[in-house]
Amino acid sequence: MAAIAVVGVGLEAKQLTLEAAELLKSGARVILHTGRIGCADWLKAQGVPFETLDALYDACADFDEHAQRAVQAVTEAAEAGDVVYAVYDVRDRSVLKLSAAARELRIVAGPPVEGALLGYLDGAARLLEASDWESFRLSATECALVREIDSRELASEVKLRLMDCYPEETMCFILNEGRLSRLPLYDLDRMKRYDHRTCALVPPERDVTKLERFRFDDLMRIMEVLMGPNGCPWDRAQTHESLRPFLLEESYEVIDAINAGDTDHLYDELGDVLMQVAIHAEYARRHGEFDISDATTAICRKMIDRHSHIFGSDRADDPDSVLDLWTRNKMKERGQRTHTEALREVSRSLPALLRCRKLTDKAARAGVRQEDAQALAREASALAAAVPGAKDREEALGDALFFLCALARELELDPEIALNEAGDRFVERFAALEEEIRTEGRNLPLLDENAAKLWNRVKLRETM
Repeated sequence: MAAIAVVGVGLEAKQLTLEAAELLKSGARVILHTGRIGCADWLKAQGVPFETLDALYDACADFDEHAQRAVQAVTEAAEAGDVVYAVYDVRDRSVLKLSAAARELRIVAGPPVEGALLGYLDGAARLLEASDWESFRLSATECALVREIDSRELASEVKLRLMDCYPEETMCFILNEGRLSRLPLYDLDRMKRYDHRTCALVPPERDVTKLERFRFDDLMRIMEVLMGPNGCPWDRAQTHESLRPFLLEESYEVIDAINAGDTDHLYDELGDVLMQVAIHAEYARRHGEFDISDATTAICRKMIDRHSHIFGSDRADDPDSVLDLWTRNKMKERGQRTHTEALREVSRSLPALLRCRKLTDKAARAGVRQEDAQALAREASALAAAVPGAKDREEALGDALFFLCALARELELDPEIALNEAGDRFVERFAALEEEIRTEGRNLPLLDENAAKLWNRVKLRETM
């Protein structure tokens, strides 16, 4: 394959650089990405033969296919000799694909398609291609500079995506048909003409009170103000410890919304939970402990490491095998060598019933169950018989637990303490069981019936 040079030629003939003109007149085969640019007229005036790829616009289903077909055309031409591939902006996606396909590639940048819009940039900017509107990652604190808005339909999609971040009344700078103008964001799809030269610059909105929709970084900006030197006295007075009851309360309200099937209430309550995350993170940042990126990094790393069947080479084809893999990865991550260590890690701050459920779940994953299925069925039947009129097993179990709480009150006992102590005994029995199995040269989980016999032996030993 011969040499390939990519040249940015701009939209008008007067934008050609001396280096670009020299390459176009070098005698190499000239291929224009499109003939709808001033460079085509210049080449005709200079008597330089060229060809265009305009036919691909109608032949391709989308921009990715168009870019791939353009690369194919250029590389095939390079089999016969040197090629100059002229694009109006070297950020065209075909150039990136060409850089991966060509062994030798020279890129000569020309003027950016946004032209004079660059003079209106206010700080950082997201440089975006309109056809990628579904993938836009926007921040109201930064400019959005969108190029190649070549149709009203595309302008409408871009407008709606931008209005998810910026206020709809935001005055934008528009470059259209070589002329600069200004119009509100909500009018972006109401211009008379569009073509590949149409660009829009949306300035930043740094005043959070003017935003109509908010993202997580906006929440962190608000929390930074509230906990700042001139912020809210109540927010500034909070600590990790003082905020504990609010996090618990908001979590229960999320559960209430889920149980009620109220999605409007659910997103509102999830927002309250996010606020708790934000205030803890901002407090920690101000006290030099950590910041929100430490929290997001921790959870992202955890999700990647524990989903090794998605991001690694492990296999897990059903929910149960996923949970087994999750447990194994979690133990490896925390340096736990025994299942007892995993049980001891279950927080004693959990409500007793929830804690004991987690303990029995972890034990079951290790192959240890206190009773077999038939014994559990007999116990469930006894519970149902003890509360006649109950509609189903879940209601029967709930009524039975409520009865036990009432009995504890009559006996002047605390059911939470009693159940937590039962959880402690379970952990110690499990530890003794696992140690006994290890002395026999085996490891959990046990897939036979010996675990139940060993469990009963451990319990019997306590009475001796």
